[in-house]
Amino acid sequence: MLNYSINEIEGVKLLVMSGSLTAHTVPNFISIVRQVTERESLIINFENVTMVTSAGMHALVQASLFAKKFDRRVIILWPEKEVLKMAETLGVYNYLIFAQSVDEAKMKIKFFT
Repeated sequence: MLNYSINEIEGVKLLVMSGSLTAHTVPNFISIVRQVTERESLIINFENVTMVTSAGMHALVQASLFAKKFDRRVIILWPEKEVLKMAETLGVYNYLIFAQSVDEAKMKIKFFT
């Protein structure tokens, strides 16, 4: 199960997620991210994401590439070490943007846009 809420922090949309990003939860995740990134960049708070499968990782790449079409960015905030390692292992690390603070995420939105 994947729970979420969308907030705004210092003028930037923040998707707060908890639960698992799996094949079962990917369709809802992609829908939410696309709705936001058509209009603006998005920070995704991964602090309470307990599991990401390969399907979930693929969805993160899809979300990032979709946002780039609109000159927007998706920033993954506070990912677990396992998520970073999985991104490296699957060869998708360079398609994603990670941050360890809100300020870093906001800076990366400006820098990468």
